[in-house]
Amino acid sequence: MKPTISLPSFPHSVENWWWAEAVKNWPEWGNERLLNSLRKEIISQSDRFNKGRSFDPSSYGARDLSIFAYGNFYFSRTWISMTFAIAEIFARCNWSPPKKGPIRILDLGSGTGSSGLASLHLLRNFEIKNPIELTAWDYSLKSLSFLKSLHQACSNLWPETRVFLSRGDLRTFSRNDQKENFDLILLGFSFNEIMQDQEILEQEVWLQEICNFMKTSGFLVMTEPAEMTICRKLQINSFQVQKKNKDLFIHGPYFNGMPCPFTEGKNKFFSHEIRSYNPLKTVERLNRPLRLEIGNVKYGFTILSPTSPKKESSGFQLFRLISPVKKRKGTISFHGMGTDGKEYLYEFQRRDLNKKETHDLQFLERGDVLRLQEAGTKKFDNRIRLNSAQLIKGVFIPRLQM
Repeated sequence: MKPTISLPSFPHSVENWWWAEAVKNWPEWGNERLLNSLRKEIISQSDRFNKGRSFDPSSYGARDLSIFAYGNFYFSRTWISMTFAIAEIFARCNWSPPKKGPIRILDLGSGTGSSGLASLHLLRNFEIKNPIELTAWDYSLKSLSFLKSLHQACSNLWPETRVFLSRGDLRTFSRNDQKENFDLILLGFSFNEIMQDQEILEQEVWLQEICNFMKTSGFLVMTEPAEMTICRKLQINSFQVQKKNKDLFIHGPYFNGMPCPFTEGKNKFFSHEIRSYNPLKTVERLNRPLRLEIGNVKYGFTILSPTSPKKESSGFQLFRLISPVKKRKGTISFHGMGTDGKEYLYEFQRRDLNKKETHDLQFLERGDVLRLQEAGTKKFDNRIRLNSAQLIKGVFIPRLQM
């Protein structure tokens, strides 16, 4: 099994910039004191992100130590998550940039720029030639300042791009704040933070307002932490907004404009991706005594657009992997969500597989989109038995360049 699309890895120049800026900020500390200070802040941020989900301006957008801890440890993970999500728009949802004029991107809750700059880097890696304009909104003026500095320092990664910064309270973001319409709107791990104190209905109204900023060919991409409650809220919000707007369609994570079944608690596995990721050297060095999980990125996502999704035949032949690949004594299996919104178990008898086929199946990751040839399969209710891995073809198998 080979990747269907190759994505750029996190740039070393960005990693080096974050560390150099931290050293510059505290030149008298020395490496060990700086590392230990950053580690304490990383632990605080880990608890804040994964347990309390409670944020205020001092969480990581007001203090230098908070910003540098995020930049040196979490920035790359948010970047990689958004890279995978935007790659799906490009490769599976068939988004194409405007033929003339600039591509306009709106990054809401941008922070120091991990999602917005990742999009610039990815589009240039795809050899898209249009000028690109990134409009970044955040409540932290200090974070926006870091975004601007990083954009200038690593300009070779995103030539012919411009960044516009706006500071404000995103909870009251409206048409008065932004007159343009955008090709891409990004909410990278920010929706839950922006709307943390709001009721579901208020979240839906806010999200509908944001959708009004899309061009008719535009896409909204939202990523969130892979936590069950947060992912469920994300999918409920996108479904409710789509249901109330006949000119808006869901493109992901599933097919035919269908919402995630997780919104109604119908499936065993909640929607989130798990993607392989080689940690940066700086991240590894910071993590040695912390022992946090850094070997992959986990995130939930949704994609909305005024363009209608491609219609696929309803059934189990096209599916998204929604579970880990399990290798047992006699079988290799995984769960997938089909185009009919049903969950299926795909199962191979190991005695039927050669070494290459076994390797190909273990290469698959949660989030890959695959197509199955019906011949050679046996269907028993929601269990699909296959006798060859060659019956499966990759539709969207993104992998980072090594």
